[in-house]
Amino acid sequence: MSWKKKACLLTLALFAFGLSAPDALAKKKKKKRAKTPYVATAPMDDGRLDPAWFGDGLAFVETDEIDYLWVREGFSFDGKVLHMQPWEEFHFLGEDAEDRDGDDKALARRLTRDMANIMRDGFEDGFDNSEAVSLDHGDIEVTGRITDCSTGNAAAKAFVGFGAGAGNVTLDLKMVDAASGQLVLALHHRVVSGTSWSSTDSKFIKWVRKASEEMLEDGVWDLYQDGDSVRK
Repeated sequence: MSWKKKACLLTLALFAFGLSAPDALAKKKKKKRAKTPYVATAPMDDGRLDPAWFGDGLAFVETDEIDYLWVREGFSFDGKVLHMQPWEEFHFLGEDAEDRDGDDKALARRLTRDMANIMRDGFEDGFDNSEAVSLDHGDIEVTGRITDCSTGNAAAKAFVGFGAGAGNVTLDLKMVDAASGQLVLALHHRVVSGTSWSSTDSKFIKWVRKASEEMLEDGVWDLYQDGDSVRK
C-alpha cells in the first residue's frame, strides 16, 4: 500500500473517532444525570434516622462531610439569613437507644440546650459571614434534634484502641423557608470523637464549619446532585 493510501486511511479513521468521541462522552454524562434516587420510606442508619420527622418523599445522598443530605431543587443560601432556633428535646432512636445511660442523656440534654449557639458559631465560620446567621431572625429557620448520644468509654478506648469506646452524637437537622413553611434542606449525621467525648463543642463546631463550607463552596443544590445515593 502506498504512503498516500495509508495517509488517507489514517485521516478517515481520525475523523470517525472525532465524531464518535463526543457522543460517547455525552452518553457518560447523560448516564450520570439519570441515576435514580432512592426515596426513604423506612428508618435508616440502623434506626437512628426516621425520615418521617422530615416529611415524605425524601431521597438522601452522602457527601464528603454529610452522611445523609436532601436539598429542595434549586435551593441556594445566596442572600439568605439562617435563623438558628432552639432544638427539640432529644429522642434516642436505633438499636443502642435502650443502652444509653444517665451520662449519655445528660450530654444530650446539654448539647440540645447549646445547639443553636453551636450551629451559629459553626455556620459563621463556614460561611465566613456573621451577617448570614442570626439567633433572632432570618429567611431560613434552622432546627434539629439529637437521635443518639454517647459519652464514650475510656476503658474500652485504652484497652482496644482504634476507635473503640469513642464518644459520638447523631443528629437530625432541617431548614425551612420562613415565608412559605416549605422544607428546603434536611440532613442526618453522626459526629464521632477520637477519644471519649471530652471536647464536644469544639468537635461539633469543627464539623459544622466543614459541612457548611462544603455546602457553600460547591453550591448546596449541586452538592446534592453530585452526592451518592444512600439506601439504608
